[in-house]
Amino acid sequence: MRPLDGTLRWIESRACVFRDVLSEPARMSGIVVDITESKRAEEALREADQRRNEFLATLSHELRNPLAPIKLSLHILRRCEPGSEQAKRSLAVIERQVQQLAGLVDDLLDVTRIARNKIELKRERLELNDLVRRTVEDHHGLFDQGGVELRLELAPAEIVVDADRTRLAQVFGNLLQNAAKFTGRGGSAVVSVACIVEDKQAVVRVSDTGAGIVPEMMPHLFEPFAQADRTLDRSKGGLGLGLALVKGVIEMHGGEVTVRSDGAGKGAEFIVRLPLEDGAVSKRDADATSIPGARRRVLIIEDNRDAADSLRELLQLGGHVLEVAYSSAEGIARARQFLPEVVLCDIGLPGMDGYAIARKFRGDDVLKGIYLVALSGYALPEDLQRTSEAGFDRHLTKPASLEKLEELLESVPKMQRHPN
Repeated sequence: MRPLDGTLRWIESRACVFRDVLSEPARMSGIVVDITESKRAEEALREADQRRNEFLATLSHELRNPLAPIKLSLHILRRCEPGSEQAKRSLAVIERQVQQLAGLVDDLLDVTRIARNKIELKRERLELNDLVRRTVEDHHGLFDQGGVELRLELAPAEIVVDADRTRLAQVFGNLLQNAAKFTGRGGSAVVSVACIVEDKQAVVRVSDTGAGIVPEMMPHLFEPFAQADRTLDRSKGGLGLGLALVKGVIEMHGGEVTVRSDGAGKGAEFIVRLPLEDGAVSKRDADATSIPGARRRVLIIEDNRDAADSLRELLQLGGHVLEVAYSSAEGIARARQFLPEVVLCDIGLPGMDGYAIARKFRGDDVLKGIYLVALSGYALPEDLQRTSEAGFDRHLTKPASLEKLEELLESVPKMQRHPN
C-alpha cells in the first residue's frame, strides 16, 4: 500500500462476511492494521543477522591471515643461521603479524566495552592541534607507502578540549588508516583542525579522494561489523569495527561524528565535533618519585615457560635484574629469597591463581610492600577491578609492549624500591 505521500506501508487485514437468509453476502466486518514498523524491525533483524554472519567469516579470515606468515617464519628460524639476514627478516615478519593480531583483539574488546558502557575515559585538558599533529606523524608512513599525498592544516590558535588523549588518538588513527586504505596511489588526503567559537565546538575533518561510499552503505557505516569491502579477496582487510569505535568514543566525549560522500569513487570526508574547553593547556607535573632509566629487581611468575623466558630476556636488555618462577609456590618462595621491587604475575596460574598470590603477598609482613603487577589476557573493567581488589597495584594486558613495561618500571614509587 502506498499513501498519498508515496511511502510504502505494510497492511494486515482480517475480515468476515455476513450473509442474509438467502445466503447472499449482506455485510462485512473486519480490521485493518498498519504493520509497517514490525516489518521494518524484522528487516533490521535480518540485516543484523547477516552482518553478524559476515563478521564471523571475516574474523576467521583476518585471524588466519597473520598466522600463516608467523608459522612460515618460525619454520625458517629453526633452519637458518641465528643472527643472519634471513633470521632478522623472519623476526620482523613475526613482530608485524603479532602486532596485527593484537590490534584485532584490542578492537574486539573495545567494541564490547563500548556496547556494555564499560569504558572509563581518562580525561585531561589537552591541546587538539598537538594531538592531531602527533597522530598524523605516527601514520604518515602508511600514506608514503601507498603513494598518497597527506596534508595537515592546523588551527592558528590553541584549541583545548577535555578528553582522553589515548582514545582520541585512537579515533583519529582509525580515520587516517581508512583514508590511507581506501585511497589509491596518486590520490590525496587532508586533515584539518578548526574551532567554531559560537558553537563552542572543536572540529577535525579527515577527507580523501579515494573510493568513496555508496549511498546504500551510508546508514550502516558506523554500525559494528559493517563492511565496505565485501570482495572475496578482502584486499582492504579489517573487521568493520573501526568506525563503530570512532562513533562510540566520540559520543562518550559528548561529541558527534558524521560522514559525507558523493558516492563510489568520489572520496569521503569524516567530520568529528568535540565540545570546546575554555582556558589554557594544563600540563601534568612529572611524578617526582620516578627516576627515568633506573634498574629494577623484577620477579616474573608465569607458568608458560616460553612467555616467561622471553619476558626475562627482554627486560634484561634494559639492564634490569630478573628472576623467574614457573609456579605459584615457586613464586612465593623466590620472592622471599630475591626480595624484588616489582612482581609481574600471570593471573591464570594452575593451583593458586594470581589473585590468591596477590592476597598472599599483601598478608605477608616481608612481601606486602612489593609492587604487584597483574599480567593477563583479560582486560574488561570487571577484570581490572578484581585485580585491584586482590591487591595488585597495576594491570597490564597481554601482550604488554616493552614501552609499557619500561614506563611502568620507571614509575614504581620510591618508597617501594628495594635498595640495590
